[in-house]
Amino acid sequence: MPAIIDCLVSALHVRCMCTAVTGTVGTEGFRLQLARCTSFCFGHERHSRQLRIARIADLLDLMKRRHTSRVKEIRTPLPILEQSVLECNVGRIAGFAPMGLDVLTSAEFKGRAFKFSRGNADVVVLPLSTLEELSGLPATIASPHGALEHDLLGPYTGLDVILENRMHHVIVQRRLTPRLGTLLPDLQLEFEDAFEKYFPRVGDTWTRFQPFKVLGKIIAQLSARALVGTAFCRDPVWLDISVNYTENLFKTIVVLRMFPPWMHPFISRLLPSWWSGFGYLRKAKMLLGPKIQELIDLSDAGKWSPGDDPADFNVLSWLVEAAKGKDRNPGALAHVEVLLALASVHTTLLRVVNVLYDLTSNPIYLQELSAELDAIGGHGWSYSSYNDLKALDSFIRESQRLSPPTITGLKRLFKEPYTFSSPGSEGLQIPRGTYVCLPTMTIENDPAHTPDPASFDGLRSYRLRQTHGQEDGHQFSQVEPSNLGFGYGKSACPGRFFASLIVKMTMVKLLRNYDFKFVPGQGRPKNYIIHEFLFPWPWDQMLLKNKSPIVLSS
Repeated sequence: MPAIIDCLVSALHVRCMCTAVTGTVGTEGFRLQLARCTSFCFGHERHSRQLRIARIADLLDLMKRRHTSRVKEIRTPLPILEQSVLECNVGRIAGFAPMGLDVLTSAEFKGRAFKFSRGNADVVVLPLSTLEELSGLPATIASPHGALEHDLLGPYTGLDVILENRMHHVIVQRRLTPRLGTLLPDLQLEFEDAFEKYFPRVGDTWTRFQPFKVLGKIIAQLSARALVGTAFCRDPVWLDISVNYTENLFKTIVVLRMFPPWMHPFISRLLPSWWSGFGYLRKAKMLLGPKIQELIDLSDAGKWSPGDDPADFNVLSWLVEAAKGKDRNPGALAHVEVLLALASVHTTLLRVVNVLYDLTSNPIYLQELSAELDAIGGHGWSYSSYNDLKALDSFIRESQRLSPPTITGLKRLFKEPYTFSSPGSEGLQIPRGTYVCLPTMTIENDPAHTPDPASFDGLRSYRLRQTHGQEDGHQFSQVEPSNLGFGYGKSACPGRFFASLIVKMTMVKLLRNYDFKFVPGQGRPKNYIIHEFLFPWPWDQMLLKNKSPIVLSS
């Protein structure tokens, strides 16, 4: 592998020194030349290093010519940042400088649409004034699934299936969410089992642990009960897939986005994460496939359908029932399950870890939160009691405002040309093929919507809910024009209520049983930004011990 990388770097140097080659390459000619070049570079025959470098340079040039022949220039009368928002990607990997966030929060572009260059594509950032109109556009004009597939490099991560199969969105929204109350006892059993297995056993002395790593395993098992049911929720192979597929996917995305699309077919094959990611997909199909086929056969014979038995309350059963045509096969449904694990485990974990960090950074809230837990959970926990935790809900929402999983949202890929008519954005023309987003973190931290946004106010939303008529508003799982962490409108995240429940279950357990503090001299672990993704470092450590009694003031 080092020799291949060495050749690749040298080839890139050669390519940069060459004059751009124009012209087009036909499909068959492209395939033939690609096969010849790859065979020469990576075949068994011995060739000199110089010849291999020359052939790799030819290969990269061939791929660029092929890409250029299929891409039309997009012209849009928008402010263009000559300096890429996400430039110096190698430096960002080493130091994670938040350059993108600085540009998105710049007053110069507030309320305006502008375009910047990402390593692998151009991005049009829309102002908040387009929110209602954008969220109401049909997918035939502005596709959220197309944007997600584009964003996460579907052909190179397995995310392209999201364009072919969208059953999961409806099933989570219409089947899982209404049954969360009934499913809660089973979720609590899984939660306790996972906690017993993975959480460190501590006493009255401070013990180090890695929150990201430990809580990731617990959340994976908890999510698995809802996604794949009792047959697989404790299966070590599935739990490994649901955690490590995601890690390898993001490794692949981070690297590939540093290169233009015409290089992705070549670069991806050099990445161990690419091979590992598709290896996890194959494992998932081998693991879940036989059970899925069994359910399909029983369903086709009229001998089974998911009923009111809580054992059938899982997405796997509902997918089998709903799948039609080409989607009704074990491979496709297992693939969808992996993508659902990606969505549920990773983003929920990011929220839980940041809530824990923020709570440790702001111990003044411990007394009020503990008092709320004692008052509401004194007779056991139900779905409604978790929903009654208004102070904790407010704290979680405030944490997400300052530490969201991504700094942009409302992503769309335009399938047709479109002209906005919203006040403040009248006449804004978006060409076909344009990828757009909103600067959601910037919007949520705008002083116009959030007073004193730089300050952490854990009871900010709690106080707003004390206003008459707002008792049920400003919740963590709600979508509002100034709270876009879960999207907005009809394409808002359908799993946000499930995520809210998991975060609250986890924080209730931690609050009632443990004390936490940061490693001396280090303070709150910071979040890092790569591209638009914001996340805590997975190997950061904290200290914990059994909880000391809290003396509540009268």
